Amino acid sequence: MGTKKKKSGKPKRLQKNRGHYCKICGEHKANEKFSGRGHATHICKACASKSPAQKSEDMTINRLHGMAFRYLNESEMKWLKNRRNDSRPEVQELARQVFDEKFPRQARNEIKAQLHIENMVFRVHGEVFDNYGDEYRVNAEFAADTTGKIVKKQLDDNDGVISEESVDIGAKAIRKFFNVAVHNYDVSFWEADFCQGDIYDPDIDDGFDDLDDEEEPPDDRIFTWSVEIEYKNGTGQAIKGYEYIPDPVIELFDDFNDYFDDGDSLDDEFNDDDEFFTEN
Repeated sequence: MGTKKKKSGKPKRLQKNRGHYCKICGEHKANEKFSGRGHATHICKACASKSPAQKSEDMTINRLHGMAFRYLNESEMKWLKNRRNDSRPEVQELARQVFDEKFPRQARNEIKAQLHIENMVFRVHGEVFDNYGDEYRVNAEFAADTTGKIVKKQLDDNDGVISEESVDIGAKAIRKFFNVAVHNYDVSFWEADFCQGDIYDPDIDDGFDDLDDEEEPPDDRIFTWSVEIEYKNGTGQAIKGYEYIPDPVIELFDDFNDYFDDGDSLDDEFNDDDEFFTEN
């Protein structure tokens, strides 16, 4: 009988990935997919036949995809920011998606820096807590604009006006107030932050039959808070929340209400030196 060869204690080498990487399409292809020159330039035959403009766009898109999953240095971050304004729609859209996913806070702050409220209608219709922690029911609406006038309406269950009063805090104070709503309370993002679970979809099984869904569409639900905003750039928002009242909504309600309860304002809380208190 022949003697068995002893197994070597050396670990097996991992088999190298045969083929070549194309920097245009980002795919790893067999060697025969590359020409002689293509091996040197890292461009496959299929991509080599593309126009220079298409090559550039495909390579940019490939680079953007790679950025989504790794750390970026300062120069790469600058390049990514610039691509958000690229003239090529597909590049621009992808760059914005990658940037928003990697730097959500910075992306949100850049949006907020462009938002200046012209007027706002804010309403709370539900249970809130006072300074002593006691719960009480509120059905009130506040309307404010850049002149500094704030109107408060107390409403009944049928949205009839029980009482109405107003206060004029001045243009400077209301500008601070609106900036606090945008930058501190993120009012412009309340729909994304608090209303995603409120989206009505009849195809989702919610435990009720289809008849109930048809009889109770989302517009018939009683909202607990709402805000309508017009910005100076001509855009606007109309947001409604259901079921619970988030803390930022309650904080905005308290700030509005303070002007009618004891005449307090935000002047002592925020200074003109704050970064976001800027003129248009």
